[in-house]
Amino acid sequence: MPAKQFIGVQILRFIAAMLVVVMHTTEAISVRITGEGPDHYWTGGAIGVDIFFVISGFVMAMSTARLPSGNQTQFQAAWIFLKRRLLRVAPLYWFYTLLKAALVLILPSLALRSSIDTGHLFASLFFIPAISPWGLVQPTLPVGWTLNFEMLFYLVFAIGIAWGVARIKFCFFVFLLVFVAAQLFPESVALNFYGKSLLFEFILGMGIAHVYLNYPPVSPKMGLLAAIVGTTLILGINWGDPILGFSTWEAGAGFTVLVAVWLEPWIARLRLASRLSFLGDSSYSIYLSHTFAVPFGVLMLKKLGFQESLLIIPIICLLVIACGCISYLLIESPMTNFLKRAFFKRPSFSL
Repeated sequence: MPAKQFIGVQILRFIAAMLVVVMHTTEAISVRITGEGPDHYWTGGAIGVDIFFVISGFVMAMSTARLPSGNQTQFQAAWIFLKRRLLRVAPLYWFYTLLKAALVLILPSLALRSSIDTGHLFASLFFIPAISPWGLVQPTLPVGWTLNFEMLFYLVFAIGIAWGVARIKFCFFVFLLVFVAAQLFPESVALNFYGKSLLFEFILGMGIAHVYLNYPPVSPKMGLLAAIVGTTLILGINWGDPILGFSTWEAGAGFTVLVAVWLEPWIARLRLASRLSFLGDSSYSIYLSHTFAVPFGVLMLKKLGFQESLLIIPIICLLVIACGCISYLLIESPMTNFLKRAFFKRPSFSL
């Protein structure tokens, strides 16, 4: 049985991607137009990443809720799960990473970070955290740092499937070990990179799926209450405090996804629901391609004499959405469909 499709969650994917886009647009404006430098920008858009991670945990738990039992079938299911995630995430990321490397070599003046190191490039392609030529633990395509977290989650999740254990408990235990190890061995690049509270956002998403699957349906009206709580956590508390960090943005992202799930009966009835869902389908392309569209668009607007951020930001957002949808229709979707046909034969069970 195929997993239930949540239009609200799909729309939330798009919103999360655009929050990141707006953040990077303000950074580009600060660097290219106002001259204030890369440290002066709207950091609030980073909440989009938190939402992405919660959604990922929710979707993975929902899509694997009814797997068959039996050791051989469990290992087969784990392998199929990993292959599906790799084919969904890696090819488009590799495409844009190699495009970034090529453009940096050809037009280095357009890139904020214009150094390419072969070892670092290969580490980026294989989702290995490594120190970049510009001194940060970032891949060649900087936004790809989130995919390193995703791949770790997929690997741990797949091991849970193969062992036939409760995946939410198993993932929490492994992530807790990583988090503690990072505090004990801060000199380790990989542990220091992964040892963040961000890991537990996947657990929040899995928890939302667990509640949805195992408890009676909740009235959509409860979604409005969850929206108030989530907004309060995100906006009304000093989320920058390191001690309160997880209790604010991470929890706020969790409530945001919960809102989308609980309001699904209302959202599904919206006239524009299917079109908005398409933007959610395009969100991965939007997320990866905006790293090219944003600086190009800002430079073009600068040449045209645009100086006002309130004008530049919506224009760039429209450009990014157009580029992301084109990327989805012409690159991501055909590539994914081709690879699915090439690497999969239909399993004896659904995943």
